[in-house]
Amino acid sequence: MNRHFDPTKAAAVETVAEYLKSARAAIDAELGEGYAAANPELVAAFLQASAIEAAVNAGRIASRETNETLLKLKPRLFG
Repeated sequence: MNRHFDPTKAAAVETVAEYLKSARAAIDAELGEGYAAANPELVAAFLQASAIEAAVNAGRIASRETNETLLKLKPRLFG
């Protein structure tokens, strides 16, 4: 097993840990202190929804940037 430090993986773990803290805080703020701890399936669903939203936003940004680039290149490519 390779045990070399991977800064990308470490950053990803830190990010997910922050998302977990935020999810627990948001759930407890909405539903009462301790609700997140008593309902781990809700925390998991919250994290999954957050990941889906982040992926959709990343795709939207990439699509917009690609479209903007194509529009800038259009005169060069097609005269």
